[in-house]
Amino acid sequence: MKKNISWLIGLILLGYIVISFQNMTVILAGIAIFLIGMFFMQDGFKQLSGGMLEKLLQKFTSNSIYAIVTGVISTTVVQSSTITTLLTISFVGTGLLTLAQGIGVIFGSNLGSSSTAWIVALLGGGVKISDYAMPMLVIGIVLRFGKTNVLKGSGNVLLGLGFIFLGIDYMKNGFEDFKETIDLAAYSMEGYLGILTYIAIGIFVTVVVQSSAATLAIVITALNLESISYINALSLTIGANVGTVLTAYLVSLASNEDAKRVAMSHVLFNFITAVIITIFIYQIQYFVDTASPYLGISDTNYGLKLAFFHSLYSIIGILLLTPFIPKMEQLLHKIVKDKKVEIFEPKYISSSVIQSPDASLVALRKETINLYENCQKAMLHALNIHTTNLNNETLKVQLNKEFQIIDTNIDEIYQRDLKHLYSEIIKFSSFAQEHMFDFQHKEAGEIKRSAALLIEVLKDIRDIQKNVNYYLKSRNEFIKDEYNILRKEIAEILIDINTLAKLEEEAEKLTQMEVIKSTLIENDAASSEEIDKLIREDKIKATMATSYMNDSSTAYSIQRKLVEVANILFLHSDLLQRIGEEVEAQ
Repeated sequence: MKKNISWLIGLILLGYIVISFQNMTVILAGIAIFLIGMFFMQDGFKQLSGGMLEKLLQKFTSNSIYAIVTGVISTTVVQSSTITTLLTISFVGTGLLTLAQGIGVIFGSNLGSSSTAWIVALLGGGVKISDYAMPMLVIGIVLRFGKTNVLKGSGNVLLGLGFIFLGIDYMKNGFEDFKETIDLAAYSMEGYLGILTYIAIGIFVTVVVQSSAATLAIVITALNLESISYINALSLTIGANVGTVLTAYLVSLASNEDAKRVAMSHVLFNFITAVIITIFIYQIQYFVDTASPYLGISDTNYGLKLAFFHSLYSIIGILLLTPFIPKMEQLLHKIVKDKKVEIFEPKYISSSVIQSPDASLVALRKETINLYENCQKAMLHALNIHTTNLNNETLKVQLNKEFQIIDTNIDEIYQRDLKHLYSEIIKFSSFAQEHMFDFQHKEAGEIKRSAALLIEVLKDIRDIQKNVNYYLKSRNEFIKDEYNILRKEIAEILIDINTLAKLEEEAEKLTQMEVIKSTLIENDAASSEEIDKLIREDKIKATMATSYMNDSSTAYSIQRKLVEVANILFLHSDLLQRIGEEVEAQ
């Protein structure tokens, strides 16, 4: 309720400003158009890349230097440190990147974000950029109606650039008119009090508009028109860097501890760097003024000097803090402690990764593997097999021991524990697929299907559990042996799948899958032949035979479904279809 009232008051205040101050309205319209342009351009680059940004983050972050360079390149391409930061938080949260790699990418994204400042500074001079905006908007809207992602992405990029150009032009015109009414430079403050005041203003503006790029566009436009002083503009830039951490930190709150740690590294980087830059701001200003001519920047081009300062801010932070990444990693583990997660609560899926297709696919796969592991334990217990240190040797020992029932109520376990985890997987998948490309939709659908198969298997196990418990107590050793074989077959398939899950090389995985497929075929043939023989020799009663035949059929169906699940969860998608079709054909 309080939040709604705050929003209402804010909107009323904004409406009052828009109606009462025409010049301020032009500036606010420019900011709004600029932000729209940023959104269009970011979406366009995401469509054009087809997940390339995610792949870049995964493949080229093997050490801190590579991670930093990757962060710089990624942010420069998408023109948003926020997108790179959020992707990094998602990837660290799902285990695609280590915390140290994530910290490196965060450092690099801060430097990459300075590219926006350079673009705005270069465009905010004497060039009438509104002349370029209109053709871009016209061509962009035409391309956006194209059928392919390339055309749509190109259209969005052009629309984004057009709106950005238009937004800068509106801000420029607004500040020109506003300066004639109120001279903001007259309110500038000297000394560190003024610096700290303008840093606070920069933080506030960035938090409100949720974009440090927009804040920098405002600052550079105002500086070029001499509406604010040079030193105050530098202070606002520091504030913009600090203010940009809020979005990432808030998103991380919905994720796991590692994601919170990488978001906290973003906070630490900007706060530590901001403190250092603020202390030595006059010395750094002198360095910028001295070095600018060597970069072809004139003494009066304060917009480009500000862009140079912004880059220097990040470079200083990277040089000072990169050697301490291992120490920072240790500190973050102390600041954000691991929390005990309830065993049946989701461990990997969260709202923080939904908008990143690759990260959400990894999270979905890992969570379904988590479901598999919990279902596996329930299945084996239902078959009265202990799961601790289970392998082929320990299984043999268990099967040779005197039979003892492990009290396992599958329905109760499902309703109390597994249903919640399964429901969260289905819910997450549905929302995540809204942000995916067609080929990713298919993979997500397969993973979701594997989760459904696991629940089916669990219920199939429940269906044979009663007869397993009954006939393993029978005095008829033949039927008892057959049900022991049935238990053994299901357990061995699970053991083989667990072996597959631990392998890393594709060749080894394929070999192991061939072993599993061969075992599956042998189990089906052996079971049919043996039961026929026992019936002919009158070693088991007809009622026993029919019960076992039904249970054997269910057990084989269980094994087939488990092999399908293994295909989906533990083999790469390019192997999935071929092997899945082979299993289906058996």
